[in-house]
Amino acid sequence: MKRTIIIAAFALAFSLANAQQEDTYNESVLVKGSFRPVIEQAEKQNFPAVITDTLERIDHSFQYSISPSRLKALYEPARIKAARIIGEPATKLYNNYFRIGMGNYWSPLADLYWSSTRDPKKTYGIRVNHRSSWGSLPDYGKNHFGLTGVTLFGKYIVADKLQLSADANYEHDHNLYYGFTDSTLQAVLGSTRDDISVSDYRAKYNVASLNLGVRSMNLDVYELGYSANLRLADLWASWGQNEFNLNLNGDVHYGFSPLRGLMGVAYLHAEWDGYAHSVSPNFAAEWPLGYNVPAVWDTVRGSRNIVKLNPYVDFMYEGLLFHAGFTAGWDAFTASDSVTFRFFPDVVVSKHLLNGSLVLSLGATGGFSANNWDVIRKVNPYVAPGVEQRATRHYDFTGHARWTISRKLEANAEISYSLLQDDLSFTLDTDYSLGNVFRTAYVDNNRLTVGADIAFVNDEMLTLRAAGHYYHYSLADGDTLLYRPDWDFILSADVNYNDKWLFHLEGQLLGQMDGDLGETLPMRYGINAEVEYRHNRALSFFLKMDNLAFQRYSLWTNYPSQRGLFILGLTYTIPHQ
Repeated sequence: MKRTIIIAAFALAFSLANAQQEDTYNESVLVKGSFRPVIEQAEKQNFPAVITDTLERIDHSFQYSISPSRLKALYEPARIKAARIIGEPATKLYNNYFRIGMGNYWSPLADLYWSSTRDPKKTYGIRVNHRSSWGSLPDYGKNHFGLTGVTLFGKYIVADKLQLSADANYEHDHNLYYGFTDSTLQAVLGSTRDDISVSDYRAKYNVASLNLGVRSMNLDVYELGYSANLRLADLWASWGQNEFNLNLNGDVHYGFSPLRGLMGVAYLHAEWDGYAHSVSPNFAAEWPLGYNVPAVWDTVRGSRNIVKLNPYVDFMYEGLLFHAGFTAGWDAFTASDSVTFRFFPDVVVSKHLLNGSLVLSLGATGGFSANNWDVIRKVNPYVAPGVEQRATRHYDFTGHARWTISRKLEANAEISYSLLQDDLSFTLDTDYSLGNVFRTAYVDNNRLTVGADIAFVNDEMLTLRAAGHYYHYSLADGDTLLYRPDWDFILSADVNYNDKWLFHLEGQLLGQMDGDLGETLPMRYGINAEVEYRHNRALSFFLKMDNLAFQRYSLWTNYPSQRGLFILGLTYTIPHQ
């Protein structure tokens, strides 16, 4: 009897435990023992995103019941051994490199870079670069040029809320006005090259600049964000040229949601761009090579300013992405003694089709920008000192299509019609009798551009790209627009073989252009290539080859180019722990 009572008690306890297992869903387990820090590996579970509309609630009246049942899986995965976390050694960082090379025509190349490492709050560093050439051309003599730059940069994050940035730059460029032959020099000035010094027709440009910036670190566009930047730059050059630039610009953005299902971001960009410039009154006396005006030359001195405001909003509605705004500004740059109000549209509408693989957009935009001396001399390095400055205005009406054909293939096509006022151009200055100095020419024109490009990217091993444009210009009667090609085309290929050999090959075609003196500059066909061999992560060797077609082309009248250029060099990096 006692045995029967004990068996009945065990049966009752077992039954209660079983019932608790089936009907109770909140359980707690307390485990005591030594802790082992491991990460269990498991299969990742993908769940489709579900959009829940929380703006409106619909009440339902229904009844339901739950009949729980346990299902036995037919497949039981094998248990994976847990991985123990161990401390990993710090990897070697490559925060520096120097790149040196030498080419024909005595063409040295040097590039040095160094930055700080592993600091979440701050970054700082320096970069130094130099490139020059000391060659000469048959009948044209020496065509030296040189570019040298030094940059100090740094960033600092304050309390994870603000990013402060600063960089200081110095650039030195020089080039020769070599666009005259020995026969021209003899006929005009009665001199030979032995009678003149290279310094007589060498232009030197020095630019020192300081950039300071601050921006909020808030990444949520639906909260207030802002940035502000200050740029101070001073250019001093040969023949007493000086240009000081003060630029202050900033942005503010804030997200909004005025209607259900409509969310957008409002932006405001503001900019003030001011210049003060002067040229030495002794300029004419300091230019010895055929200047045709009296030696007494009026001093060019003055100040020019541009102010811009660009408010706009970005939002999506009914599957369309809208960018709507305008640019308004005050132009005291084109004519320094007067202020002209400017207004431009800033509207773009885009639509994604075919699950986002095709994007179509239409836009009407515009703006204006200053053609100051620093900008002008970078476009044409053979321009006269103290040339006329104006601001170019443009109104652009564009249509663009981007088609992602596959994961590796993408194509773009664009057509645009632009109304350009005071478009920057150049022509030979007749005050310089050797025919080797240009002046600015500002021309109003309408430009039709049709362009397309296609790119194929096979991971990092192979990249192919082809792009081309066709241009058609409409000008008023009597106006001419020189040094503008009717079309251009580029074809390039990049190959990465086992991260050991890197190849780059590029072909360029540039249509013929109208030049000065009734000359037609022929089509340019250029072939450039670069090969790099990576011996290891720290050391590599390279060979750069430009103008492999050995064409002596001209981008400016009386300024032919060198033929092939070859530079052989190496890059070395010092690992840092």
